[in-house]
Amino acid sequence: MDSVNELIQFLAPDEKEELKSTACETAAQLTGTPEGLNLLIARADFLTALLRLVRIAEMNTNKNGMRGLVNISAEEAGARALLSLQEIHVTAEMVELVVDKEFPHADYACAVLANLTKHAHLCQKVYDIIAAGPTKLEGLVDILCQLDYNKKGASLHLLASVISNFSQLSIGRRQMMDKNGFVLQRLMSFMDYKESIGRRMAVIAAIHNCCFEKEYHPWLMGEDVDLVPRLLLPLAGPDTFTEEENESLPIDLQYLPDDKEREPDQKIRRLLLESLMQLCITREGREIMRKQNVYLILREHHKWEEKRHCIMLNEDIVNLLIRTEGEIGVDDLSSVEIPPDMASKFADHDKEFLTESSSDMNSLTEEAVEVLK
Repeated sequence: MDSVNELIQFLAPDEKEELKSTACETAAQLTGTPEGLNLLIARADFLTALLRLVRIAEMNTNKNGMRGLVNISAEEAGARALLSLQEIHVTAEMVELVVDKEFPHADYACAVLANLTKHAHLCQKVYDIIAAGPTKLEGLVDILCQLDYNKKGASLHLLASVISNFSQLSIGRRQMMDKNGFVLQRLMSFMDYKESIGRRMAVIAAIHNCCFEKEYHPWLMGEDVDLVPRLLLPLAGPDTFTEEENESLPIDLQYLPDDKEREPDQKIRRLLLESLMQLCITREGREIMRKQNVYLILREHHKWEEKRHCIMLNEDIVNLLIRTEGEIGVDDLSSVEIPPDMASKFADHDKEFLTESSSDMNSLTEEAVEVLK
């Protein structure tokens, strides 16, 4: 305990630079071990002292301070402890660091926010704080869409993970689909972003979650968003169609070049197919997709796909689209009463999918932070 008190003393803003720097480095190292992490999480005075140092000019000090905050927030107990601080508000502080174009460690600030929003109950708390502040969700999206926003070289890719985490909340999804906000359309521009799989996956995961809001399907599939072709494009390859077939496809899917590549990541393909499946839930959605001749792209994708779950999803969508509405027998599939044994099977499938998706996003966050270290 005495050693922690001494560490906190050296983290004081008016302490000598070399002592602060050493103390921050020690703190970062301690938070990298389970024992050190558990010891420090319990000390609100330590967490407050660490947060107060992230803005100081000395580069190694604030970098190590940010590293320590990333490690602490990666654990749910650490995230709760940070969000419970009274003297300084971690969410507002991290948002300000992201907004600051001159802050060199903004990627760490994005990582802290991504960690704080991983769990739904904490995500809601962070969302409420940001919604009440000056930046809001729309402001974060604005920053994400400016690839050269940070002047010190921070990529801000992990900001997409924060936005994706907000999409696990109904209010977050609805804010993204505000018809006057143009938020979702801006996010869609990164669906084929090659420079970062993390940014690409996070954006597609957010769009995937938005597809669960059934009342928004007409807007999502209408001319304002035109989501279906955007979901299909990553699944399309250098496929050969007849002229008549090409003309039956949406314009963005016609006459694709010979070097067109399909999305290489199976987890992202799975998200895309899950999204299309959700849009098939109503008769109106199915009829829109039939008019767009979705079957052609899915047929060629099915020939190419090797991953079992993606193949099964592809087949489920095609089976719905090739059947007549009379054969389906119900306009809204969400209204169909599912037998208990099938409901259990679907619940297990959904649990598996959500667990894998969460693990995928978390591992991408960890990999990105590891690169920063």
